[in-house]
Amino acid sequence: MKVAAISDVHVKTPHDDADHLLGHFLTHPTVINSDYILLLGDIFDLMCGPHPEYLEKFDHLFVLMDLLVKKGKKIFFFEGNHDVHLDKLFKKRWPLGEVVLSQVPVIEEIDGKSYYFSHGDEHEVKNLSYQRYKKLILSAPLRFVANHVMPYSLLNFLGERASKMSRKRGSKIYNEDLIKDAFREGVTETTSGKYNFILGGHSHVKDLYLLNDHSTYVNNGYALKTKTFIFIDNHHISFPSLS
Repeated sequence: MKVAAISDVHVKTPHDDADHLLGHFLTHPTVINSDYILLLGDIFDLMCGPHPEYLEKFDHLFVLMDLLVKKGKKIFFFEGNHDVHLDKLFKKRWPLGEVVLSQVPVIEEIDGKSYYFSHGDEHEVKNLSYQRYKKLILSAPLRFVANHVMPYSLLNFLGERASKMSRKRGSKIYNEDLIKDAFREGVTETTSGKYNFILGGHSHVKDLYLLNDHSTYVNNGYALKTKTFIFIDNHHISFPSLS
């Protein structure tokens, strides 16, 4: 069994650089020949709620996912912190659950090995402000607002402002070594080395870390920067190029 995964693409608008990169991933020969195809969150820079505008705006990308579904691939889309409350939207596009949407980690047994898939922000255990923020945006009141109250135009405006502010704040404190160390500690704490392979994103820092002699953490980092994706074939990890 073969696994292909990408995270943190942050597609903002149709046919921007991130959009082209995601399209390259979805049509890459290695991905097409994989059994599991994982979109590990923050694939889109802003996607929230059931608004049909998203289906129209990014139809060309959803069509590429449809082609993979028709080939019998097992496709998972994990909600991140930029693409949330998408259950109603995905049911409109894939009413039979052809693309599996998840807000929580998924554990799969593949060829005798255990695999842990998620967006990866649960590993940011020491960032209490972020954990409070994530709990807030996933709360029932905000889910109701996203699904029934907030119009697409206002949501888009507020989301773009919040995204710009977040990137501006992050650029001031961004230290790859510190982030890598924090996520390694977090992964160790949240998974306790129980799984053979732990695939995630969120940190924007590429990493391949051996927790113990049977558990490995893999993160592809910010896709536009790394221009790679995760590929696991017969439990062997590599990072094929998307450039």
